[in-house]
Amino acid sequence: MPDTSAPIDPRREWVRHLGRIGSDHGLFSRLDARHFALMVEEESDTLLVSFDRADGLWSKGAEGLPLGFDAVPAHDVSLLSLMSVGRTWFRSDEVEAMLTGLAADGFFASFKHIILLASGPDCGHAAARAAVHMPGARVLLSRPAAAISARHAPFETRFRADRRADPDTPQPLGPEALESAAQVTILFDPRDPSDAAQAALFRGPQTTRIGFSLAGDALSEAFKQPEALVPLTRHLMRGTLDRKAARAALRPVLHAHPIYRETLSTRR
Repeated sequence: MPDTSAPIDPRREWVRHLGRIGSDHGLFSRLDARHFALMVEEESDTLLVSFDRADGLWSKGAEGLPLGFDAVPAHDVSLLSLMSVGRTWFRSDEVEAMLTGLAADGFFASFKHIILLASGPDCGHAAARAAVHMPGARVLLSRPAAAISARHAPFETRFRADRRADPDTPQPLGPEALESAAQVTILFDPRDPSDAAQAALFRGPQTTRIGFSLAGDALSEAFKQPEALVPLTRHLMRGTLDRKAARAALRPVLHAHPIYRETLSTRR
Protein backbone atom coordinates (compact mmCIF):
# COMPACT_ATOMS: atom_id res chain seq x y z
CA MET A 1 0.00 0.00 0.00
CA PRO A 2 1.26 3.52 -0.70
CA ASP A 3 1.89 6.11 1.97
CA THR A 4 2.20 3.64 4.87
CA SER A 5 5.23 4.96 6.71
CA ALA A 6 3.38 7.28 9.12
CA PRO A 7 2.01 5.65 12.29
CA ILE A 8 -1.74 5.76 12.69
CA ASP A 9 -2.96 8.15 15.39
CA PRO A 10 -6.76 7.84 15.60
CA ARG A 11 -7.03 10.79 17.98
CA ARG A 12 -9.18 9.36 20.70
CA GLU A 13 -11.39 12.42 21.09
CA TRP A 14 -12.32 12.30 17.40
CA VAL A 15 -12.99 8.56 17.46
CA ARG A 16 -15.08 8.87 20.61
CA HIS A 17 -17.10 11.73 19.18
CA LEU A 18 -17.86 9.96 15.91
CA GLY A 19 -18.55 6.80 17.88
CA ARG A 20 -21.23 8.63 19.86
CA ILE A 21 -22.76 10.00 16.66
CA GLY A 22 -22.80 6.53 15.15
CA SER A 23 -24.25 4.98 18.30
CA ASP A 24 -27.03 7.56 18.48
CA HIS A 25 -27.86 7.83 14.79
CA GLY A 26 -26.58 4.81 12.89
CA LEU A 27 -23.13 3.28 12.86
CA PHE A 28 -19.46 4.11 13.34
CA SER A 29 -17.01 1.36 12.52
CA ARG A 30 -13.31 0.90 11.99
CA LEU A 31 -13.34 -1.26 8.87
CA ASP A 32 -9.63 -2.02 8.98
CA ALA A 33 -6.37 -0.40 10.10
CA ARG A 34 -6.76 2.51 7.70
CA HIS A 35 -10.47 2.95 7.00
CA PHE A 36 -13.53 4.09 8.95
CA ALA A 37 -17.24 4.22 8.12
CA LEU A 38 -19.85 6.52 9.62
CA MET A 39 -23.57 6.07 8.99
CA VAL A 40 -26.11 8.70 10.00
CA GLU A 41 -29.64 7.50 9.29
CA GLU A 42 -32.59 9.86 8.96
CA GLU A 43 -36.15 9.35 7.77
CA SER A 44 -35.27 10.44 4.27
CA ASP A 45 -35.45 9.29 0.68
CA THR A 46 -31.98 10.77 0.01
CA LEU A 47 -28.60 9.29 0.89
CA LEU A 48 -25.32 11.19 0.72
CA VAL A 49 -22.26 9.00 0.20
CA SER A 50 -18.96 10.75 0.79
CA PHE A 51 -15.30 9.80 0.68
CA ASP A 52 -12.96 11.74 2.95
CA ARG A 53 -9.57 11.71 4.68
CA ALA A 54 -9.70 10.94 8.40
CA ASP A 55 -6.21 12.40 8.89
CA GLY A 56 -7.55 15.71 7.59
CA LEU A 57 -10.38 15.61 10.13
CA TRP A 58 -9.07 14.37 13.45
CA SER A 59 -6.68 17.28 13.90
CA LYS A 60 -9.87 19.30 14.54
CA GLY A 61 -10.97 16.96 17.33
CA ALA A 62 -14.72 16.81 17.82
CA GLU A 63 -15.16 19.50 15.16
CA GLY A 64 -13.67 17.25 12.48
CA LEU A 65 -16.85 16.06 10.82
CA PRO A 66 -16.74 14.30 7.44
CA LEU A 67 -17.71 15.72 4.07
CA GLY A 68 -21.47 16.00 3.72
CA PHE A 69 -22.22 16.00 7.45
CA ASP A 70 -23.42 19.61 7.40
CA ALA A 71 -26.07 18.68 4.84
CA VAL A 72 -27.64 16.10 7.18
CA PRO A 73 -29.42 18.59 9.47
CA ALA A 74 -29.76 21.17 6.69
CA HIS A 75 -31.65 18.86 4.34
CA ASP A 76 -32.74 15.94 6.59
CA VAL A 77 -30.78 13.41 4.57
CA SER A 78 -28.93 10.25 5.53
CA LEU A 79 -25.15 9.99 5.25
CA LEU A 80 -22.67 7.20 4.63
CA SER A 81 -19.13 8.50 4.98
CA LEU A 82 -16.07 6.41 4.19
CA MET A 83 -12.79 7.78 5.54
CA SER A 84 -9.18 6.78 4.98
CA VAL A 85 -6.07 7.27 7.07
CA GLY A 86 -3.58 8.62 4.58
CA ARG A 87 -3.67 8.29 0.81
CA THR A 88 -4.88 4.71 0.48
CA TRP A 89 -7.07 5.27 -2.61
CA PHE A 90 -9.56 3.24 -0.52
CA ARG A 91 -8.07 0.03 -1.89
CA SER A 92 -9.32 -2.19 0.90
CA ASP A 93 -11.09 -5.54 0.88
CA GLU A 94 -13.21 -4.35 3.81
CA VAL A 95 -14.30 -1.15 2.07
CA GLU A 96 -15.19 -3.06 -1.08
CA ALA A 97 -17.01 -5.73 0.94
CA MET A 98 -19.10 -3.06 2.66
CA LEU A 99 -20.10 -1.39 -0.61
CA THR A 100 -20.78 -4.70 -2.33
CA GLY A 101 -22.78 -5.97 0.63
CA LEU A 102 -24.91 -2.83 0.88
CA ALA A 103 -25.65 -2.99 -2.84
CA ALA A 104 -26.53 -6.70 -2.68
CA ASP A 105 -28.82 -6.11 0.30
CA GLY A 106 -30.72 -3.44 -1.60
CA PHE A 107 -29.63 -0.65 0.74
CA PHE A 108 -28.70 1.81 -2.01
CA ALA A 109 -31.79 0.90 -4.04
CA SER A 110 -33.99 1.77 -1.05
CA PHE A 111 -33.29 5.49 -1.55
CA LYS A 112 -34.98 7.61 -4.19
CA HIS A 113 -31.89 9.80 -4.56
CA ILE A 114 -28.21 9.05 -3.95
CA ILE A 115 -25.68 11.87 -3.97
CA LEU A 116 -22.00 10.96 -4.18
CA LEU A 117 -19.46 13.52 -2.95
CA ALA A 118 -15.67 13.66 -2.77
CA SER A 119 -12.82 16.15 -2.93
CA GLY A 120 -9.23 15.52 -3.96
CA PRO A 121 -7.49 13.06 -6.27
CA ASP A 122 -7.63 9.95 -4.06
CA CYS A 123 -11.10 10.47 -2.57
CA GLY A 124 -12.48 11.46 -5.99
CA HIS A 125 -10.86 8.40 -7.57
CA ALA A 126 -12.50 6.11 -5.00
CA ALA A 127 -15.90 7.81 -5.19
CA ALA A 128 -16.01 7.55 -8.98
CA ARG A 129 -15.18 3.85 -8.84
CA ALA A 130 -17.80 3.30 -6.11
CA ALA A 131 -20.53 4.74 -8.36
CA VAL A 132 -20.80 1.32 -10.01
CA HIS A 133 -22.66 0.19 -6.85
CA MET A 134 -25.13 3.11 -7.01
CA PRO A 135 -26.80 3.35 -10.43
CA GLY A 136 -28.65 6.62 -10.91
CA ALA A 137 -26.53 8.55 -8.42
CA ARG A 138 -25.88 12.27 -8.81
CA VAL A 139 -22.16 12.79 -8.43
CA LEU A 140 -20.14 15.87 -7.51
CA LEU A 141 -16.35 15.55 -7.41
CA SER A 142 -13.81 18.28 -6.80
CA ARG A 143 -10.37 17.79 -8.42
CA PRO A 144 -10.61 13.99 -8.72
CA ALA A 145 -8.10 11.63 -10.32
CA ALA A 146 -9.69 9.43 -12.96
CA ALA A 147 -6.62 7.19 -13.06
CA ILE A 148 -2.96 7.24 -12.01
CA SER A 149 -1.39 4.27 -13.80
CA ALA A 150 1.10 4.83 -16.61
CA ARG A 151 -1.23 2.95 -18.93
CA HIS A 152 -4.29 5.10 -18.31
CA ALA A 153 -2.76 8.41 -17.19
CA PRO A 154 0.82 8.66 -18.52
CA PHE A 155 0.78 12.41 -17.86
CA GLU A 156 0.26 11.91 -14.11
CA THR A 157 3.54 12.42 -12.23
CA ARG A 158 2.24 13.23 -8.75
CA PHE A 159 1.56 9.68 -7.60
CA ARG A 160 4.25 7.56 -9.24
CA ALA A 161 5.08 5.78 -5.97
CA ASP A 162 1.42 4.82 -5.56
CA ARG A 163 1.36 3.06 -8.91
CA ARG A 164 2.93 -0.01 -7.28
CA ALA A 165 -0.34 -0.58 -5.42
CA ASP A 166 -2.20 -0.20 -8.74
CA PRO A 167 -5.38 1.45 -7.47
CA ASP A 168 -6.75 1.54 -11.04
CA THR A 169 -7.43 -2.20 -10.98
CA PRO A 170 -9.63 -4.09 -11.10
CA GLN A 171 -11.61 -2.15 -13.66
CA PRO A 172 -13.89 -0.34 -14.29
CA LEU A 173 -12.03 2.92 -13.96
CA GLY A 174 -13.92 5.81 -12.40
CA PRO A 175 -15.15 7.37 -15.67
CA GLU A 176 -16.47 3.97 -16.78
CA ALA A 177 -18.09 3.29 -13.39
CA LEU A 178 -19.87 6.63 -13.69
CA GLU A 179 -21.66 5.58 -16.88
CA SER A 180 -24.62 4.45 -14.76
CA ALA A 181 -24.81 7.79 -12.88
CA ALA A 182 -27.68 10.15 -13.61
CA GLN A 183 -25.51 13.27 -13.39
CA VAL A 184 -21.79 13.88 -12.95
CA THR A 185 -20.21 17.24 -12.15
CA ILE A 186 -16.43 17.65 -12.05
CA LEU A 187 -14.87 20.76 -10.50
CA PHE A 188 -11.27 21.51 -11.47
CA ASP A 189 -8.64 24.17 -12.02
CA PRO A 190 -7.98 24.50 -15.78
CA ARG A 191 -4.70 26.31 -15.10
CA ASP A 192 -3.34 23.26 -13.27
CA PRO A 193 -2.07 20.82 -15.95
CA SER A 194 -2.69 17.68 -13.88
CA ASP A 195 -6.12 18.88 -12.79
CA ALA A 196 -7.14 19.69 -16.34
CA ALA A 197 -5.82 16.42 -17.77
CA GLN A 198 -7.58 14.34 -15.14
CA ALA A 199 -10.84 16.25 -15.60
CA ALA A 200 -10.66 15.63 -19.35
CA LEU A 201 -10.83 11.87 -18.73
CA PHE A 202 -14.35 12.32 -17.34
CA ARG A 203 -16.24 12.77 -20.59
CA GLY A 204 -19.48 10.83 -20.35
CA PRO A 205 -22.60 12.38 -21.93
CA GLN A 206 -24.06 13.14 -18.50
CA THR A 207 -20.85 14.83 -17.30
CA THR A 208 -20.36 18.57 -16.81
CA ARG A 209 -16.87 19.89 -16.14
CA ILE A 210 -16.67 23.28 -14.41
CA GLY A 211 -13.36 25.11 -14.28
CA PHE A 212 -12.26 27.56 -11.57
CA SER A 213 -9.08 29.16 -12.86
CA LEU A 214 -6.20 29.54 -10.40
CA ALA A 215 -8.29 28.06 -7.58
CA GLY A 216 -5.95 25.14 -6.89
CA ASP A 217 -6.09 23.80 -3.35
CA ALA A 218 -8.42 26.62 -2.37
CA LEU A 219 -11.12 24.98 -4.51
CA SER A 220 -10.89 21.77 -2.49
CA GLU A 221 -11.12 23.71 0.77
CA ALA A 222 -14.01 25.89 -0.44
CA PHE A 223 -15.92 22.82 -1.62
CA LYS A 224 -15.88 21.38 1.90
CA GLN A 225 -17.22 24.49 3.60
CA PRO A 226 -20.90 24.32 4.63
CA GLU A 227 -21.54 27.70 2.99
CA ALA A 228 -20.79 26.02 -0.35
CA LEU A 229 -21.62 22.37 0.23
CA VAL A 230 -25.10 22.85 1.66
CA PRO A 231 -26.43 24.79 -1.38
CA LEU A 232 -24.56 22.48 -3.75
CA THR A 233 -26.23 19.51 -2.11
CA ARG A 234 -29.64 21.21 -2.36
CA HIS A 235 -29.14 21.65 -6.10
CA LEU A 236 -28.08 18.02 -6.44
CA MET A 237 -31.20 16.88 -4.61
CA ARG A 238 -33.38 18.95 -6.93
CA GLY A 239 -31.46 18.05 -10.08
CA THR A 240 -30.73 21.75 -10.70
CA LEU A 241 -26.94 21.79 -10.36
CA ASP A 242 -25.44 23.49 -13.40
CA ARG A 243 -22.51 25.82 -14.07
CA LYS A 244 -24.37 28.90 -12.88
CA ALA A 245 -25.51 27.28 -9.63
CA ALA A 246 -22.07 25.80 -8.91
CA ARG A 247 -20.32 29.11 -9.44
CA ALA A 248 -22.89 30.96 -7.32
CA ALA A 249 -22.29 28.55 -4.43
CA LEU A 250 -18.49 28.41 -4.66
CA ARG A 251 -17.36 31.85 -5.75
CA PRO A 252 -18.16 33.71 -2.49
CA VAL A 253 -16.36 31.07 -0.45
CA LEU A 254 -13.41 31.03 -2.84
CA HIS A 255 -13.07 34.81 -2.80
CA ALA A 256 -12.95 34.70 1.01
CA HIS A 257 -10.00 32.30 0.90
CA PRO A 258 -6.73 34.17 1.60
CA ILE A 259 -4.54 32.07 -0.69
CA TYR A 260 -6.97 32.42 -3.59
CA ARG A 261 -7.21 36.18 -3.04
CA GLU A 262 -3.43 36.46 -2.99
CA THR A 263 -3.12 34.37 -6.16
CA LEU A 264 -5.61 36.60 -7.95
CA SER A 265 -3.87 39.77 -6.80
CA THR A 266 -0.49 38.64 -8.12
CA ARG A 267 -2.01 37.82 -11.51
CA ARG A 268 -3.49 41.25 -12.04
